[in-house]
Amino acid sequence: MRKKTDLRIIRTKKSIKKAFLDLLKEKNYNKITIQDIAEEAMINRNTFYLHYLDKDDLLDQLSSECFNKLKESMNASSNINIIDDLGYDEFYEINKKVFKSIEEDFDFYKVILGDESIPYLSFKFTNVIKNHMSEGLDKSYSLKTDERNIDHRIIYVEYMAAGLIGVIRFWVNNKDKYSIEEVSRIVINMYSKDILELLKNC
Repeated sequence: MRKKTDLRIIRTKKSIKKAFLDLLKEKNYNKITIQDIAEEAMINRNTFYLHYLDKDDLLDQLSSECFNKLKESMNASSNINIIDDLGYDEFYEINKKVFKSIEEDFDFYKVILGDESIPYLSFKFTNVIKNHMSEGLDKSYSLKTDERNIDHRIIYVEYMAAGLIGVIRFWVNNKDKYSIEEVSRIVINMYSKDILELLKNC
């Protein structure tokens, strides 16, 4: 009986999230009401409040789930502990995992990368990317602590994160034109090769 109840809860919450994302494709976040969500999910308002405090709580839980999956996708394989051991192939596989994570929660990222009424989510997304890059550099053993230029590194991380997020945004809007493998390979080439040489061959 407990398992059946749990499955019912999972299905209900899934329905609410889908309804919410569908509404966000059509309406500004600030104009969506609980009643809108309930009607779209084909539930009553009381059922919504059994699972979420309000619309903001729903958005927070949904974003946390998606961002946690994204963080997990950016972790290297179990035999790679530091950035110095990260080769081209490993880096490529991690990028594929990132884009697959984006694809799994495609509707969510399509919304947050395009809806200006919830800018803090775009900010949180950016920080997930930047923090992961910074943490990876912190683990490098090829640079001694006193050799690090933190001020410069901040700029490098900003540049790399902005580039990756820009590619993700472009891919979300042009998903049918580029496979995950193709876009992952392009990103890796930009990071690992001379960008000017790549541009000359475009």
